Amino acid sequence: MDIDSFYILLLCFVSGMTQCLLTLCSIYMLLKHRNYQFQRIFAFVLILHGICFFNNFVVLACRHQPYSEFLNTFLVLIDYIIVGGYMMFAVSLVFPNRYKIHQLLLLEVPYLIALLLFAISRSPMVLAVVQIYTLAVSLALLVYLVRSIKKHTRMLLDNVGDLEYFDLRWGNILIVLYFAFQLLWSIESLSQQSWFSETSVGRNLLFDTLYCFICIGIVLYVMQKLIHQQVFTPSPVDESENEPQETAITTPQPKASKPLIGCDIDKVMSEKKYYQDNTLTLQKLAQHLGTNRQYLSNHINHELHTTFYDYINDFRLEEAKAMLDSQSTENQHSLEDISVMAGFNSYATFLRSFKKKYGQTPSQYLTEKKS
Repeated sequence: MDIDSFYILLLCFVSGMTQCLLTLCSIYMLLKHRNYQFQRIFAFVLILHGICFFNNFVVLACRHQPYSEFLNTFLVLIDYIIVGGYMMFAVSLVFPNRYKIHQLLLLEVPYLIALLLFAISRSPMVLAVVQIYTLAVSLALLVYLVRSIKKHTRMLLDNVGDLEYFDLRWGNILIVLYFAFQLLWSIESLSQQSWFSETSVGRNLLFDTLYCFICIGIVLYVMQKLIHQQVFTPSPVDESENEPQETAITTPQPKASKPLIGCDIDKVMSEKKYYQDNTLTLQKLAQHLGTNRQYLSNHINHELHTTFYDYINDFRLEEAKAMLDSQSTENQHSLEDISVMAGFNSYATFLRSFKKKYGQTPSQYLTEKKS
């Protein structure tokens, strides 16, 4: 066996292992976590991506055939169909309720047309045009999705008291990584010789092996996020919520109580401890207070100069700090229990928020308090 065949066999082994892992991940998503469109799209893209790793076996079988150069470019163009699939996934993740699957499939049309054109013309310019087109679309999509995630995050901050399963800011990392990886892949594809070239197999092996490991790392990272990801859709605003309010916020009982403004809302929150509900939303709090969502949102944003998320979590942090202050030998709670009782949905969120506000972790706070 010559050294080039050995390199290709080694790559076939690495890509075969990657193919198996992607297939297992897709099956797991389809069986356990397919509540949302973006989860299903991700699973099907993983299946397609795994199948495309079979290309390396085709390379090994056909590397000495006269049509090998045509086949090489054709296989690369098939890989770009996967790129379109990941674009579909990114759009469906950021806009889970906006587009139907047939609308998202329009992202694949240019790649299918390019594949057909190359099959007919066999012109290498088709691949170059596809690569330039993909980089341009990827850059535009990156800017658009990052801005949309920022807008989505602001909506969450104004409506929910816990971002743990709704937050999409991790998607910014994913989108930037995707574009950087796409840029490197395009540069490498344009600069490298064919996989079938006698002088480039060793270099291609190194790049493609690195590509396999990066794919595995990114897929596992996205999987870990997607299995917990949930979609938050704010309730439609009633027409009455847009009308000017003649009265301030009032509690449902007693009806004769004075209007709740400023610190009075703080007093009600402290007495009723609504913040201990880890599923608390702006809508639920408005119902508790006997007002509408729009008025409450305006009050928190423009009069208290904060977001709903920060407003609620300030109460939770004060509650947690009070529990830590009251710890005694006879009455002790674990930090995990304290985070739950204070209303946090995640222990990790509690630790991050506590350190951000007080400059130290809860454990450090307890240690300093005892000293």
